[in-house]
Amino acid sequence: MENRLPDFVPDDLYRAVVLQSPDWLWVFDETGSPVGLSPEPNYGSALFRWVYETDLLPLQQACRQLLQEREPFAMTFRAVLPDGALVWLDGQGYPLACKSSGWQAALTAKDITAFKKQEERLTRLAYYDPLTQLPNRRLFQDRFTQSLHMAKRYHHKLAVIYLDLDDFKRINDTYGHATGDELLTMAASRLSHSIREPDTVCRMGGDEFVVLLQQFEHREDIAKIVGRITQTLTRPFELNGQTMSITSSIGVSCYPEDGQDIETLLQCADMAMYTSKQQGKNHFRFFSDS
Repeated sequence: MENRLPDFVPDDLYRAVVLQSPDWLWVFDETGSPVGLSPEPNYGSALFRWVYETDLLPLQQACRQLLQEREPFAMTFRAVLPDGALVWLDGQGYPLACKSSGWQAALTAKDITAFKKQEERLTRLAYYDPLTQLPNRRLFQDRFTQSLHMAKRYHHKLAVIYLDLDDFKRINDTYGHATGDELLTMAASRLSHSIREPDTVCRMGGDEFVVLLQQFEHREDIAKIVGRITQTLTRPFELNGQTMSITSSIGVSCYPEDGQDIETLLQCADMAMYTSKQQGKNHFRFFSDS
C-alpha cells in the first residue's frame, strides 16, 4: 500500500515539534500579552520574564509596534535562564493572521551565544593587549579620534602622556622574561587605577604605555595626574619572593598647541619622554618646555 501523508497535522504533533526544536518561539495574543512556546524547560513562560534588563525596553517597544502596526522586526537580545546563565538570541518578529482569533504575532529566536563569545574573543584580540589586557594602539587610535572630534566641537583640550619604564631590560636580564611580563602586568593594573574615569591608558609595546587625558583646564591638572602615576609606579613590587622597584620617564604633549592629530601628538610626547630620560630618568616633561 502506498504511504500517504495525513490530510492534516494534529495540534499535538505541532506542539511536539515546537518543544523539540532548539529555537525559541513566542506567540502573542490580541491583547499583546506574550505566551511562551519555547523549548523545555521554558515552555509556557512569558517572553519578557526571561529578557535581560537592559534589553527589555527595546524589545517591548518592537513587539508593541509589531502587534499594532503589523511591522516585522529583527533584533539581537539577551535572556537569563533559571540557572542564571546568560544567552544571546537572534530574534525575528512577524505578524500572524489567524481565522479564529484574528491578528496575532510571533517571535522566533536562535541561540547565538557561541557565536557572540567567539566574536567577543576576536574583538579582544584585535583591540586589547593579550598580556596586560589594556587597550592596544589600534583601540587607542579609535578612542583618540572620537575624543578629538568632541574636543574640536566643544573646544576642549586633550593631552597625551607617553611613559617608559626605566631600565626595564635589567629586570628581564636579571630575573627572566616571565618575571618581566608579570611586572608589566602589575604595572599596567596600577596605571589603570591611577587615571580618571574618562581617560584611557594603553600599552604601545614593550615597556611603553600611553595615556589619553580629557576634560582638564590647566597644565597643573596634568601634573597632578602624572604625579599620581609616578607615585603608584614607584611603590615596591613583590614578585616571586623578590622586592623590585622601578621608575618611569614621562613626556606630555597637548592638543591643540603641540599638534592637531594623533601621530604628531604621539611623536611630541615621545620626544618629551626621551628628554626626561636624558635628564636622569624618573622625570616628566612637557613637550612645549623641551
